Amino acid sequence: MKPTAWFVDFFRKSNLPHLKNFNLTRTRGFTLIELLIVIAILGILAAAVLVAIDPGKRTRQANDAKRKNDIGSLATELQGYYTSPGAGVYPASLEVLTAQGYLKTMPLDPTANTPYVYDIRSADTAEAAVGATLNSPTNTTGTWMWCWKSTTNLVTEVTTGTCTL
Repeated sequence: MKPTAWFVDFFRKSNLPHLKNFNLTRTRGFTLIELLIVIAILGILAAAVLVAIDPGKRTRQANDAKRKNDIGSLATELQGYYTSPGAGVYPASLEVLTAQGYLKTMPLDPTANTPYVYDIRSADTAEAAVGATLNSPTNTTGTWMWCWKSTTNLVTEVTTGTCTL
């Protein structure tokens, strides 16, 4: 007797007339309808997860994190150049930092692959500013930049156009 034979015999011998002729033998596997329902549910869940994660937003935030890190590195090296013996001025361009060994490579904007904005006071080069436009700023109105200014020695989020001297 099969392990489930007692189950079949129980229903066939029971006094419930609607269960006497009930076929309890079932083939293995899932029906096409069951498979389609499971696939539909998984599709709905996958769509909900993609909406919740928003990979485009995460990419913009990652690019902004790289920009902020690069601006911080440039600010540190600009300060190092300024305070090196005999200098007392900021370089005329950012390329000087790589030429003189302050940086191994010049950091570039992750999406545009261009150098960051660099501004110096042309009269004496005693003041400098470096910045990058953010894709996902904390303030959502307008265009914002991550900017370091030598006059304040702070890195802050400012509106575009104010990262100059």
